[in-house]
Amino acid sequence: PPTEGISYYDHTICKTPFGELKIEWKSWKENNSYDVMLNTSDWIGAEYDLDSAKDLARKYLIQKHKELSELLGL
Repeated sequence: PPTEGISYYDHTICKTPFGELKIEWKSWKENNSYDVMLNTSDWIGAEYDLDSAKDLARKYLIQKHKELSELLGL
């Protein structure tokens, strides 16, 4: 549900080494979208159901992990 100071919309939050990953949606809308953001300002994308939004977030984090591993030569 909405939480004062965190989000005006329904949301779920996951803390990651890259920052806070948030999925927000407006449950009162008939055709809702689920927006995926990192640290509130970095918009990753949107999906039309929560499971797809979670999958988008997971794929984003896996890609960032791969990029960081390559940069560090791991």
